[in-house]
Amino acid sequence: MAEIAKNWLYQEFQQTGKDYASLEEVNVYDPSHDDFRNINEEYQLIDDWLEPSKDCLWADIGCGTGNFSIYFAKKCKKLYAMDISEPMLDLAKKKAKVQLVTNIEFQHSGYLNLNLTGGSLDAVMSSLSLHHLPDYWKAKALEKIYQVLKPGGKLYIYDVVIPDFNGDEAIQGFIDRQAVRGGDFLREDTLIHFKEEYSTYDWIMKGLIAKQGFSLIGEITEDGVLKRYLCQK
Repeated sequence: MAEIAKNWLYQEFQQTGKDYASLEEVNVYDPSHDDFRNINEEYQLIDDWLEPSKDCLWADIGCGTGNFSIYFAKKCKKLYAMDISEPMLDLAKKKAKVQLVTNIEFQHSGYLNLNLTGGSLDAVMSSLSLHHLPDYWKAKALEKIYQVLKPGGKLYIYDVVIPDFNGDEAIQGFIDRQAVRGGDFLREDTLIHFKEEYSTYDWIMKGLIAKQGFSLIGEITEDGVLKRYLCQK
């Protein structure tokens, strides 16, 4: 039966939407995100929710170019930084080396391949990456995260999520604003997201979070389709 199951497991290492196995895409990732994100505000929000300490163990799943992993590793005992893109991880490792951050364990891994000790983590970060999984596999990802968190452990999710009502208007409005912020490049990047990736409804995301046993302590909606979920085991 195990061998049969392998035939239908989602291939998480395949690229959906933008090809982040491409060094060209990786090199423009940070500057393009700077056009629509306030990274320092995000750091502060995560800091306030997850409350890092020098004895805590964290994971950053879908760590991308490593900015969040590096920033919070300085406040933690150890941080696991995971991504399915090897070029992304290579850049993240270079950044960590430059900043003399040595307590990050980089893993070429994703949500569905999460392989950490059960009940070992104080917190998990998921920033603009869960949408790479279809809904069934989002549930499996959240199940795995729940398993590796300690009782009372916290989860921070930031992603592109479709509002329950007026989704068309919210999507088009976001695309138009992205074009103003980052020109044709960011507009095209956003179009690809909605055409090829797996953002889902807010009510579905909340259902998936609750089904896996998390309590939704807080939520923040920004820019129509950007959503933060503050969850606790």
